[in-house]
Amino acid sequence: MDHQQRLSSRALLAAALLAAVALAPVTALAQDDVSVSLAAQGAGEAMNNLTVTVSGEMARMDVGEQVSMVWSPDWWRSIMHENRMYIEFDKAMLEQMRQMMGNMPPPPEVQAQADEFDSANMTFERTGATDTVMEYEVFEVAFSDDEGKKGSMWMSPEAEIGMFEIWSKIMPRLQSLAGPMMGGNNPSDELQRYIQLARAQGMPDGKVLRMTVEDGASFEVTGWTWGPFGDDFWEAPAGYNKQAMPAFPR
Repeated sequence: MDHQQRLSSRALLAAALLAAVALAPVTALAQDDVSVSLAAQGAGEAMNNLTVTVSGEMARMDVGEQVSMVWSPDWWRSIMHENRMYIEFDKAMLEQMRQMMGNMPPPPEVQAQADEFDSANMTFERTGATDTVMEYEVFEVAFSDDEGKKGSMWMSPEAEIGMFEIWSKIMPRLQSLAGPMMGGNNPSDELQRYIQLARAQGMPDGKVLRMTVEDGASFEVTGWTWGPFGDDFWEAPAGYNKQAMPAFPR
């Protein structure tokens, strides 16, 4: 299905960058009602503008002006703005999809990465370099992982929020789609592993406002807005058509 392919590609881009951002330490949001905008780029990919919004039990991720994914405790909705349509999965539908995919093993390369991970090979080092992101002065922390991948995090002790705080809020929602939409591959498991490691290694205090990886992937926070957000924010725009899923007649 074309929509599922587009969705998987975008979700996997976000998930791949998530694994890198997860190297930062976790701190609580000052207010669990915020929308954060980011410029994101995968290795060899065009730049994407992402906006991640959380408010209580609601969450939304916008990929440019093309796709919005909205989560509530009872459903998940994908809104395709180009086609002025949306699809919606309730709890029963998601569970049925999970059961359909449950017998599929993770791809061999994913299992191999999990088996070979060695936390002793993870390194973090404050380099002394500084820069500016938005109005915040940031300092650089270089990192490398157990596979020799390298990159930098640019952190600010003054910023109210960083990319990791907002991604940690959206992570459980991505986790709920990992089985149905990603062929059984759950990137948030990798994320949890990095979270534990970063905590154990005592990362410097600060919010991550920029992340660059040696292979060309990058994230940068471009701004944020504090809520509250109206009820209409979580709905498909007026005039959009609801698309029935063939496997789940309604």
